[in-house]
Amino acid sequence: MVAIILALALHVTPDQKIGDALRQAREAYCRTGETTTIRIEPGTYQEELTIDVPGLRLINASKRPSIALKNHGVDADPEAVRITWYYGHGYQYRSMGDTPNYGGRRTRRWNASVLVTAPDFYAENIIFENSFNLYVSEKEAQDSLTDISRADLPWTETERPKKQMPERPKTVGSTEVQEKRFRERAAAISFTETAVRAHLRNCRATGRQDVLYGDHGASVWWEGGILGGAVDFIFGGMTLCVDRATIVANINGEKGDNCYIAAGRSDNGGHESPDKYDGTIPAPARRGMLFYKCHIRLATEEELAIPHSASRTEQLWLARPWRWWGETVWAYTTWEDGILNPKAWHTGLTKGAACPNSYEYRSRDKSTGRPEWVTRLRKPRLPDGTRLNPKKWTKQYK
Repeated sequence: MVAIILALALHVTPDQKIGDALRQAREAYCRTGETTTIRIEPGTYQEELTIDVPGLRLINASKRPSIALKNHGVDADPEAVRITWYYGHGYQYRSMGDTPNYGGRRTRRWNASVLVTAPDFYAENIIFENSFNLYVSEKEAQDSLTDISRADLPWTETERPKKQMPERPKTVGSTEVQEKRFRERAAAISFTETAVRAHLRNCRATGRQDVLYGDHGASVWWEGGILGGAVDFIFGGMTLCVDRATIVANINGEKGDNCYIAAGRSDNGGHESPDKYDGTIPAPARRGMLFYKCHIRLATEEELAIPHSASRTEQLWLARPWRWWGETVWAYTTWEDGILNPKAWHTGLTKGAACPNSYEYRSRDKSTGRPEWVTRLRKPRLPDGTRLNPKKWTKQYK
């Protein structure tokens, strides 16, 4: 007998909530094992979502779908579906209830607007956003928040944060929060270790710091679309392939306003010290991040509030590995003139330790000026024979 998997189709309009459709999808899966496709009409949906239904599909229902942003990133194109929330590290929000928000992660993996915990998630033509570092949303303006260093939480003396956060503006649509002094961790979309075989096609993730996160064990294929951020904004121990996407450096030219695209950790073999590294990835091997035929550019004034006098030259870094053994591969990479720092790889998170699982193949500038521990591949395969194939990169593990 051949098992038949039924499929449920739901439709969401701007006056409805995606979360309500998710509840229906969850009930259908628990009752019959049905997978669900949710077609969403264009609009901005201010919701914090957890994708915990296997095989769920989110599709922009427009006949002319768009993932474009407007008005310094405050608004989205009329044909776009934008899912957004506003929680960020450093503040305790009234709407969170009793859940403490210190440590940055909470139970949401870095305050993710959308948290994926189920396998086989698929999204198409969707904008995933955390507005925390972009603008003051209507929902945030209606909420109240407290600096966590002053919040009434069960701190020990060593736990209480010393850093005091700036007072946030309350005007809806204010882009003052794009200034560097406000920047903190606020993920648009995160994947837990059980989120395997995720596929996002022509989608957009946007924010400033810590935008796209994945646990060790997660596998994500990001095909086409746009990824925009600044500080370590694609990060974690996930197996990730960013395939032919546009990467936008959301920097406005302030002093020290740098962009570090990838912060991988590939959580295996981390018990070994750098001086004992033998050039192989310890078993059981898990691939890290592959960026394949991506183009990198600066944010436009439609996407970010940028002073006319801003200088944004050589403020871009391909990677700042989170752990020295983190694997990051850039293949066939191009970028706008003048934006890439010649070193391109930064050791600010590894305390200066070399990161030998760092690779480039056919970069635009032939990898000139790179640290000696960055390997310039002569063929489109890694030293262990793994081919740089985006369709197979994330399908090695089930």
